[in-house]
Amino acid sequence: MPTVSVRLASSMSAAPLPPSLLALPVPRDKRRRPEDPILVPLEQLRPTQGAVGMKAVAAKREKVARRAECSRKIERYLEKRPIPAVLGPGAGYYIIDHHHLSMALHQNEVAEAFVRVIGDLSRLPRGEFWRRMAERGCLHPYDHHGRRIHPSALPSAIRHLKRDAYRDLSWSVREAGGFVKSDQPYAEFRWAQFFRSRLPRTTVLRDFEFAHDRGMMLARSEAAAHLPGFIGIND
Repeated sequence: MPTVSVRLASSMSAAPLPPSLLALPVPRDKRRRPEDPILVPLEQLRPTQGAVGMKAVAAKREKVARRAECSRKIERYLEKRPIPAVLGPGAGYYIIDHHHLSMALHQNEVAEAFVRVIGDLSRLPRGEFWRRMAERGCLHPYDHHGRRIHPSALPSAIRHLKRDAYRDLSWSVREAGGFVKSDQPYAEFRWAQFFRSRLPRTTVLRDFEFAHDRGMMLARSEAAAHLPGFIGIND
């Protein structure tokens, strides 16, 4: 498939931001409104998490692939899904959502994405930048095994994101109605950690269907009541 570029549309929808992000300083540019997305090369996007669920990526990749051969179709698809990002040191766009969509774009050789810059911390020293991002819940500094890492060890580009099998499981359980989607940042990683502490990794890797069934039971148990998107205990 040839590399695909898309052009900037005049207007796009924008999802509401969590309250903790609204205090971020936004770039000042008289030529556009702060909420207007801009077109950014995918290689300039910086992850704020260490892993993704490749099953979720595959589902999005299929949707992207159906549109990627037609520039107008992929433009219409992406203009409805601007990627929220914080401008950081080195002119990097640190994305705080849509990591799975970004990986799907990379796998489909789509070269650009629409980005909505929701804050500008580019003048801060890198250490202070990481601290401010963490304070606002804009980081999930964990690797693909769920181990905490220093933010500087996060992948430097979308293509370097690794597979977290438990993130696959949390996506599968949510898709099946085990819990509902939450607006809280990195909510499904909290579910992934919940499953990680209760199901052996070998089970998830070797018998995903069984792990999914167990995950559905766990998601409707009292032990999951504290998690975002919890829908109640099974009778």
